[in-house]
Amino acid sequence: MVVWLALVAGAGAQSSHWTIPPNANTLKNPVKAGPETLKAGRTIYMARCRKCHGPEGKGNGAQADPNHKPADLTGSKADQNPDGVLFHKIGGGSPPDMPAFKGQLAPDEIWTVVEYIKSLRKG
Repeated sequence: MVVWLALVAGAGAQSSHWTIPPNANTLKNPVKAGPETLKAGRTIYMARCRKCHGPEGKGNGAQADPNHKPADLTGSKADQNPDGVLFHKIGGGSPPDMPAFKGQLAPDEIWTVVEYIKSLRKG
């Protein structure tokens, strides 16, 4: 049985609406990192995430809600989100602020986006 948490302490959650399983911070990305993965991840990101998170992942997209600013995926807080936490945040979303993509993207596509997002992080 999976236990879902409203908020993962130390996981950099920006909202109290995240549903993250307790083992999420230990999950590793099964998608192999490399140029092709980054290219595919960027394509998905630009189609699905850019409108709110912005083209560079700074949380300044054209459709970003100024009252519920999307996460800056490049900042120091971004490093607090391990692979599995990012996977579950993207998949489950945080309604109404962030849509859930698990019904729109296959798990491997979500993992591919996770790898791309990691490439946006500073330092």
